[in-house]
Amino acid sequence: MKARSAVAISAGAIAIAFLAGCGNLTAGSASPETNATTTTSSSSSSIAPPPTTAPPVTITATPAPPATVTATPPPVVIVPQAPVTVTQAPSTVYYPNDPAPTSTADQQVASDTYTAESVVGWWIPQLSSNTDSASAMAKFWSLQGMAGHYTDVFMVSSNDYTSFRYSGYYVTLIPRTFSTAAGANAWCNSEGFAIGNCFAKRLSHADGPDGNTVERG
Repeated sequence: MKARSAVAISAGAIAIAFLAGCGNLTAGSASPETNATTTTSSSSSSIAPPPTTAPPVTITATPAPPATVTATPPPVVIVPQAPVTVTQAPSTVYYPNDPAPTSTADQQVASDTYTAESVVGWWIPQLSSNTDSASAMAKFWSLQGMAGHYTDVFMVSSNDYTSFRYSGYYVTLIPRTFSTAAGANAWCNSEGFAIGNCFAKRLSHADGPDGNTVERG
């Protein structure tokens, strides 16, 4: 009786163990290989090193060099100009020691004082007389430029000599000295001067006009 009970307990234990094994097979993996693989994967995952984080990379941008732009200068346009005609007035030739064209009659009288005083008392040819400075200088320069080249003509003021009848005249004479009035008038004839443009005159600081002027007849 006891032996039968023991057999029955053993059979029941085997049945329970079998059923328990089947339950494990149903609830577990389909095969031992699968289970082993899963276990290995789990083990591998647990020992993998942590991911390494790379340090940030700093990128510095280099600015491009400034661009140099050279502007092309505009083309130079040369416009031809019409030719200019310059008309130059003929120059007037003055002989050495001539006064400047801007000289006044008073300046000429002052510069000729020495020459005038050197012929006082001599008969000399008188060539012109004028009351205004411009006319006196025009006649003076014309005599210097005549064909005879009377470059030594000189000028006096009638105010400075008592031998003139009227004051206020600029008188032009030439220092050709003669001892007589006839000699001075002969010179006027030889030079071809008109009667009214050349006659004998004598300068004096003491004598009056009478006897110191001899016109050509």
